[in-house]
Amino acid sequence: MSIKVNRAPLSALSTLAALLIPTACQPDTSPPPDPFAPDPWALSDPEIRIGSVDDPDFIFGSVDDMALGPDGLLYTTHAGEATIRRWTVDGAPAGSFGRKGDGPGEFRQRPLGLGFFGDSLWIWDAYGRRVVYFDLDTEYLGWRPVSADPRIDPLRSGGSLPQPAFPLRDGTLLGIVRPDDEAVERGTATEMPYVRMEADGSILGRIWTRRLAPQDILAIQTDRGSMSTDQPFGGAHLFGLDDGGLLVVERPAWTGVGDPSMRVVKFSLDGDTLFSSAVPYVPVPLARERIDSVVLDLVEWLGFDEAQIREALYQPSHLPAASRLLLGEDGTIWLQRFDPVEVESGELTNEWWVLDSVGAPMARARTPVDIEVRLVAGDMLWGIERDELDVEYIVRYRWVKDR
Repeated sequence: MSIKVNRAPLSALSTLAALLIPTACQPDTSPPPDPFAPDPWALSDPEIRIGSVDDPDFIFGSVDDMALGPDGLLYTTHAGEATIRRWTVDGAPAGSFGRKGDGPGEFRQRPLGLGFFGDSLWIWDAYGRRVVYFDLDTEYLGWRPVSADPRIDPLRSGGSLPQPAFPLRDGTLLGIVRPDDEAVERGTATEMPYVRMEADGSILGRIWTRRLAPQDILAIQTDRGSMSTDQPFGGAHLFGLDDGGLLVVERPAWTGVGDPSMRVVKFSLDGDTLFSSAVPYVPVPLARERIDSVVLDLVEWLGFDEAQIREALYQPSHLPAASRLLLGEDGTIWLQRFDPVEVESGELTNEWWVLDSVGAPMARARTPVDIEVRLVAGDMLWGIERDELDVEYIVRYRWVKDR
């Protein structure tokens, strides 16, 4: 089973642009050829809806991650409760395990990511800096501590240590060498290496290097403080990890020069390029009102001067292509369009570009904006919906591909 990873923003502010969506978008007047089928996949009526406001068997905290196990059960992590829950394919509770603590089978802080290496379930206890393992009967198998390398290493940027991010099947880990915030704000840090590392923190080699450029990083320095985060309209790379390697999506905003396209590249864990595919798309202009809305929200959020934010904000002529990367259980690659699209009925929907395992276009798919897609497995989609009280529900739909 794949390890599904979304890109890691420098701060929660990177989600701001996704919250400030326009009511409609107009495509460029001279679009390039569209490689995706004109008839998009749609969702069936919901097959399963798990959750409740009053039934104790179905009440749970926020879902941080989910994965399908080789036993056919759905596993969900709930960091606020330090708990893992299991559900049958019919949506019935199948037990829970874990709690906060430092004993066997407990989590020091928050269990975030999870996945399977064969029949072993791994849980990433991020703030506890360790990987905890269980079998399919939820029996505790052990844990592995993770540390940063105290030795000087040429791969470091700005004096930073490699920070472990996700475990790999062979016992090594994906690590990210995050530069110091001050170096990012000064503009002296220009890259962020993604490396393969041992649990003791020693680096085995570089897999890929993320660029840190002004159009990617919003950095502001004042006498009252400083901050850095992903640019709301920048082209910071998206990345995903599975057993085959690291998938990277280059998605710069179109500048009006050349053909608009994204590039999907997959690297082996040794840093070799496995494939590189250019994916054309129809660019959408960035409206001035959209920029003004983001600026005002940043002013309210951060308390910085409006002129400073406008000067530091990257304002391309067009929006970036995609906002999110999701790896399907069958090896497919799913890219969510940066903004929702308006369909014939006037409804806003999220559009996805579906690629095969080597980055070739397969289909387009659409999902309602109120569904947060978490997992795609064949014809099934698992996600999260919220009611008017912001209570979360786990939902399952099925793709309707022929209409």
